[in-house]
Amino acid sequence: MVGIKGNRRILYTKKVIKESLIELLQHKKIHEVTVTDICKNANINRGTFYSHYKDTYDLLKSIEDELFNQILEYIEETPVEDYKNILLLKALELIDANKELCKILFSKQMENNIMDRIIYVANKAEIDKLISSSKINDVFLEYFIKYSVGGVFSVIQTWLENDLNESPQEITNIINDIISFYY
Repeated sequence: MVGIKGNRRILYTKKVIKESLIELLQHKKIHEVTVTDICKNANINRGTFYSHYKDTYDLLKSIEDELFNQILEYIEETPVEDYKNILLLKALELIDANKELCKILFSKQMENNIMDRIIYVANKAEIDKLISSSKINDVFLEYFIKYSVGGVFSVIQTWLENDLNESPQEITNIINDIISFYY
């Protein structure tokens, strides 16, 4: 029983620390946030913070990793032919459920490490699909994927900037209409 209580306490502490950083990032840039700021906001001591994270960037990476791993899970469980509708909708629903976090992670002021990771995964998935279906050269494929994912990312950024006024399904339809318009 002690292990379970300890795990719950650790999970709760990490949750409070992450929420504290997210709250602070709504008003400051990541390089302006200190461990002391996070600890004061979370009502914990610095030792508690350092028992879980190296610094603010390590904490931010941990938060990004959680979101990215959820997207990866969606990718793995969704057949390639359903990416355009099901995967996109699931990803947008995840963004909707984590609105404040995603506003920060996908904002133009952040280094978009998560964007680079999503492009990498999209590259891998799209390459498998396109190579098996046609004769497309690698150079074209690289630009095509970056263009496509970058466009989708820009639509998502705009959606977040507009406070998610549209539903995830509406954004899925808009993105698919844009893709259909060009292709």
